[in-house]
Amino acid sequence: DTVKAYAQWVLRAQNQTDPNDQDVRTEPKFELPDGEVFSDPWCRPQNDGPGLRATALILAANSLIADGQSDYVKQYLWTGDSSKYNGGAIKFDLDYVVEGYDSSTCDLWEEIRDPDFFWNRATMKKAMLVGASFADQMGDADSAATYTATMTEINSTLYSAHFNGDFVQECSARTRDSAVIVGFNDAFDAADDMFAPTSLEVAKTVDSYNTMFCSEYSINTADTSAGLPGVLYGRYAGDTYAGGNPWVLSTAALASLLYRGAAEVLQKGAPSAEALGFWASAFNAPSRLDMDKLSDSALAQVFAAQADGVLLRLRAHVEPSGFHLNEQIDRNTGEEISAEDLTWSYAEVLNAMHYRDLYMDTVSAAKKQA
Repeated sequence: DTVKAYAQWVLRAQNQTDPNDQDVRTEPKFELPDGEVFSDPWCRPQNDGPGLRATALILAANSLIADGQSDYVKQYLWTGDSSKYNGGAIKFDLDYVVEGYDSSTCDLWEEIRDPDFFWNRATMKKAMLVGASFADQMGDADSAATYTATMTEINSTLYSAHFNGDFVQECSARTRDSAVIVGFNDAFDAADDMFAPTSLEVAKTVDSYNTMFCSEYSINTADTSAGLPGVLYGRYAGDTYAGGNPWVLSTAALASLLYRGAAEVLQKGAPSAEALGFWASAFNAPSRLDMDKLSDSALAQVFAAQADGVLLRLRAHVEPSGFHLNEQIDRNTGEEISAEDLTWSYAEVLNAMHYRDLYMDTVSAAKKQA
């Protein structure tokens, strides 16, 4: 099936000799259909790959175990023997994070280099969290302890190096970057709860990013003047790639974050008064006091309505193409441009729809308990 095919592809990729004289686990690009490492110039290494793969494969492994296929997991994904697939596809990638989390790397957009991008550090921290739990599950207490220790090391600077008091930044060279928004979603773990979706840090970030992207793109101004809700996000201010435009995936990631916020309000209650003030600003609410008076259910509806608005604005620009999702939306005309039918665009929109479904499930559960 698809999961096993992917696992075998990862094993093949991990065990190639790298033609670019680097750790093959940090290669960003492979040839199709033969799976050989891409050897032409590219922005490499990219050290987020091992943690992301391991996190995905742990989800797959747990699904296989639940389906009674533990033998497959022990044969290929966590062998318990370094001589067999380097300990397994999952362990080999997790072990890279232990040694390489602070290495110099390319960013999410494959443009600049830095040893401390928020996206990379946050997703590697998530890999260590879930990796430690999975190692325990597989009876490997030593690896679990190592991954927990590495998570602690990453965590020791994740907050201080990236939250500057006004917003969470991607890195010192490029501060406001929507890679942070994607990271808030993909790297969050309730066991840790850092950068929870309604937290003060996230509220300040969304408020700041909203202001930046609204002023960056004339299409946002035109949409707002036409009464269309929401906001289109791009990658960062001053982007010049393909003209520097809103991106479908960045916009959808914002919607996911807001749906997650809506669910969190229902589950845990309203955010702090200070956070609520920044959410009111981000939402263009008449005053924070109006939001202060709302019940948790009503406040959750506000977050969900904001998320719906983001997707409605996005819909307005992709519907003319029959809902094909390209990479970007022209900053002036609102037409879809750049890479056609980008997989990442579809993935982020589907993520947003998934988080909306989870929010609606939370609403239904709350009504049953009332």
